[in-house]
Amino acid sequence: MSVLVRTARADDALAAATVRVISWQSAYRGVVPDAYLDAMSPQKNLDHWRNVAAGGEPGTELLVAEESGRIVGFAVYGTARPPTFGYGGELHAIYWLPEAMGKGYGTLMMQHIIAGLRRLGHDDMIVWVMEANTRGRKFYEHFAGMTEVENSRRSFDIAGTTLWEVAYGLRPLALLR
Repeated sequence: MSVLVRTARADDALAAATVRVISWQSAYRGVVPDAYLDAMSPQKNLDHWRNVAAGGEPGTELLVAEESGRIVGFAVYGTARPPTFGYGGELHAIYWLPEAMGKGYGTLMMQHIIAGLRRLGHDDMIVWVMEANTRGRKFYEHFAGMTEVENSRRSFDIAGTTLWEVAYGLRPLALLR
C-alpha cells in the first residue's frame, strides 16, 4: 500500500479528530488515566481541527496521510508556541492509526513537514514528546539527526496525573529524499 500526504481540507477535520482519539487511546493507555482516554471523542475538538484545516491559525498547517481514500494519520506544524530553546519551527502534533505505523509513512510525512517549515521561513524544528512514548522517542532519535534538547524535560497534568515530556530538535532542517 502507498500513502498520499496532502494539505488538509476543512472536510478532513472529523477524520483527523478521529485519528487523534484512536492514536491517544492506543499509545497512551497505562500512561494517561483511562477515564480521560475513555472520555475522548472526536466531536469534542472538531471545531478546532476544522479551523486548523481551513487555515484559521496563521503560520500553522495541517497535513493528512491518506491510504486507499482513508485518512490514517495527520500532522500539524508551524511556528513554535512559544519559541523555546531558540527553535522557531515546531511539529505541534503527529498522530497515526495503529495499523498505519511501521510502514514508513512517518518518514514520508516528516519530509513534507520539513519542506513546509522551510517554506514558512523556518530552518529548525522542535517537537515535544511524552517521556513515556518510547516508540515516538525512538522514531525522533533515528530521524535525520534529531537529538533530545538538553534540559527540556517538563511536566504537565492530565486529569490529576502528572506527566512528563521532553523535546527533540533538528537544526538546520535538511532537505530529505
